[in-house]
Amino acid sequence: MNNISFTEKKVIIFDLDGTIVNLIVDWMALKENLVEKYREIYKEQCDFKRISICLEKIVEKNDENILENFFGVIRHYELENIRDTQLIEETIFFIKSKELFGVKNNAKFAILSLNVRDTIIQALVLANIHDKIELIIGREDVRKWKPAPEGLIKIQNYFKIKKEEMVYFGDLENDLLTGENAGIDAYLIDDLINLVKKRNL
Repeated sequence: MNNISFTEKKVIIFDLDGTIVNLIVDWMALKENLVEKYREIYKEQCDFKRISICLEKIVEKNDENILENFFGVIRHYELENIRDTQLIEETIFFIKSKELFGVKNNAKFAILSLNVRDTIIQALVLANIHDKIELIIGREDVRKWKPAPEGLIKIQNYFKIKKEEMVYFGDLENDLLTGENAGIDAYLIDDLINLVKKRNL
């Protein structure tokens, strides 16, 4: 991470949960709810390690109404304890003070997250950085989820920039794989947090 240069980066993209904030969500209960709903609707089992896998099966069935229904369930669980959201101060400091880290003044910030848009927006308001983010790509905005590159490609197309002018930060190996699949630099947020801590020592 120490050798990364932000000077050529026109768009810096962040995941949300585990990267800018830590959401307080009962993910296990949410998964169990979605598994049960899927079984009731389709009379078949959908055991999945990631929520996206189950949603991808609904996309394959071309059931947009059911998909929207599942988004609603996810939204309910994510927003239930939104007021208890924990802020990751180092990331927020970076976003508010980008020039200190060699980021150009006209560089933009974007979000690519598996959380729904309402959750992302409310979390950014709580972190007091909602006005710093130009583009949000949330759960509802794509039909192929991370580690598929669709979200990052959407961001690239929106800003009309080259892949080397983008960088993506997340908290999971899945985020690194997303960047790799899109041909875009990706780093774990811990690298950025350490950079901020060194700057503020």
